[in-house]
Amino acid sequence: MTKPIITIAIIDLYDGTTNVGMECIINIINNWGVKRNFTIEPTIFKLRESNEIPDHQFDIYISSGGPGSPLDSINSSWDNLYIQWLEKMLELNKPVFLICHSFQMACRHFNLGSIGLRKSRQIGVLPVHPLCADPIFEGLDDPFYALESRAYQIVAPNDEAITKMGATIIALEKIRPQVPLERAIMAIRFNENMIGVQFHPEGEPKALHVFLNNPDLKKVIIEEFGIEKWEKNMAYLDDPSKIQKTSENLIPNFLDAAIQFKKH
Repeated sequence: MTKPIITIAIIDLYDGTTNVGMECIINIINNWGVKRNFTIEPTIFKLRESNEIPDHQFDIYISSGGPGSPLDSINSSWDNLYIQWLEKMLELNKPVFLICHSFQMACRHFNLGSIGLRKSRQIGVLPVHPLCADPIFEGLDDPFYALESRAYQIVAPNDEAITKMGATIIALEKIRPQVPLERAIMAIRFNENMIGVQFHPEGEPKALHVFLNNPDLKKVIIEEFGIEKWEKNMAYLDDPSKIQKTSENLIPNFLDAAIQFKKH
């Protein structure tokens, strides 16, 4: 019996920079395809490097994280292409998953909150708190743990715009009672098929071990946050209830829902 073919467009926003995100995304969708007995046909679109953007013929869309400011690219050719694509995806109600930089650009375009620099850069494995029993969180704890790597953030939700769009904030960053700052928005369900997150649920323990042990990055983390934080990150990577659980559940949950939508 021939296995069903699932076409997945992956928008690469890394602009040619070294990363583990794309590798992890491909691993997750391939493993999901094996478990669900699908033939996966992924196509990568290098938007920032080559102005490549997918059409509306794919079954599923995943848009990656990436370096830099989600504000500085406004009115650039690739940014304009991306915004047009977002609008088309909403119009067609296509299954879309937006990761970190992609999520920030969507929030910027739809004016769902205030975007700006964090007081300090965030990098490491940190807790994320769900605000509701959304299907995307099936199999995850409260809080669950994910890689954060960002200098920018979305805060101060625009309740009017969120309500008008029919969107829902579904997760916030870690609880910090000792810090007198608003917690960042960590996930939004834009509609029944489009979800965005301000973290990296694709991060897998094996790939992140290599990533975080890079001598230059390790030095930066220790200098900025101290050796204790780096050691805690390493321990979280070895704990199957932390990063591993997130990578095995969150994006696969999105893919499962996307396939149910395709069947209808």
